[in-house]
Amino acid sequence: MTETSLPARIDGRYLLQQRIARGSSADAWRAHDEELNRPVAVKLLHPHLLPDERARLRLAAEGRLVASLDHPSIVKMYDVLTDGDTPALIMELIEGESLNLKLARDGALPPRAAATIGAEMAEALAEAHRHGIVHRDVKPSNILLDIDGHAHLADFGIAHSLEPGAERLTQTGMVVGTPAYIAPEQLAGTEVGPHTDIFGLGSVLFEMLAGVPPFAAMAPLRLAEAHAAGPPAMPGIDPELVALVRACLSNSPSQGPGDAGQVAATLRSYAAMDPAERDAETRAIPIVAAVPATPPSPTLEERLGSWWRRGMPFAAGGAALFVAVLLAAALLGPGQPAAGAPEPPSSTATPDWVAQLMADYADACGATLDPATIEGLAQPQAEAQVSGLMDACATAASAGGGGTGGGGGGGGKGSGKDKGHGKP
Repeated sequence: MTETSLPARIDGRYLLQQRIARGSSADAWRAHDEELNRPVAVKLLHPHLLPDERARLRLAAEGRLVASLDHPSIVKMYDVLTDGDTPALIMELIEGESLNLKLARDGALPPRAAATIGAEMAEALAEAHRHGIVHRDVKPSNILLDIDGHAHLADFGIAHSLEPGAERLTQTGMVVGTPAYIAPEQLAGTEVGPHTDIFGLGSVLFEMLAGVPPFAAMAPLRLAEAHAAGPPAMPGIDPELVALVRACLSNSPSQGPGDAGQVAATLRSYAAMDPAERDAETRAIPIVAAVPATPPSPTLEERLGSWWRRGMPFAAGGAALFVAVLLAAALLGPGQPAAGAPEPPSSTATPDWVAQLMADYADACGATLDPATIEGLAQPQAEAQVSGLMDACATAASAGGGGTGGGGGGGGKGSGKDKGHGKP
């Protein structure tokens, strides 16, 4: 159907006014709901995507799923039209621009702005996951920024239900998503879940902070290799945010954040922190090489994943520093320095106080202190820094020692029976 052949009104009530986006599966229009006298967005689906009654039933079922969501950061779904020659979704109109347009114009965002947008999206995803809905295509073009700067998650067009026995809304065997943001399990064509959206959110966070997506490879094999290698370095970015992004971009669902609510809590805490306090908390993040234990104990990566799954978001202060250290050590592997880290001093002449500090650190933390951590520091400054790191070890050990961990937003399967306005 050409633009000139489009009807002036859809369903006899939605007056089309201006095209606002064109996509491979649909075109989006600004329109006016003449019955309720309000502006709306109309997404006209390309008819060839709905060739039969079964496909139209899937669309209607999808609309009901999205309409079950009611959250300020999810674009509301008002109506689903499957009859006639013009299938359409009627949605809340967000006045503003998409995040991808903002990034294309402005480049990387300030960390606090990126954390705020990321928190709003994580909260939206947590709500969807509570209803058993996975978005499966979290990317900047599906994030709309209103005139006040608040973010809204749009286009649940490929979402599906996780409820047992629910009909899948895309054909079995189809890999759906956008390559730069697609999760490893999507690429492999295996079961998707909340991690799929958390991975997409991690990619968006990376792009907001670094100005480019983490994975540029397009061919499936190259992209799978990039996933396995992990995201590129993020020089100049706050280590607390880097640690969170790398956790979201874990190649395995079992090793990332337990749910989107935890990601939201971490980002909200970061955005609310006073900049001076934040700088003080993150000024020194040394790289620690793990010392193998006998008998074997859980790896640092496994311990980090366990903390996430038990509901422990990253926290400001010493525990957050040590968690970032653990993540770096897990990614580097035992005994390997970070890329670009200075080589240890070649001189064999080590002052007695330096040797004592390293021994004290090994006793307290069970790991070897990289000499570069205190290189160039006078004895009082070096002792103060190592003392702070040992305190962080003790804090992290205490936090991980028992109980089920702190709260942090539920994200498991929901009943899917809650009713609300919803947003796609």
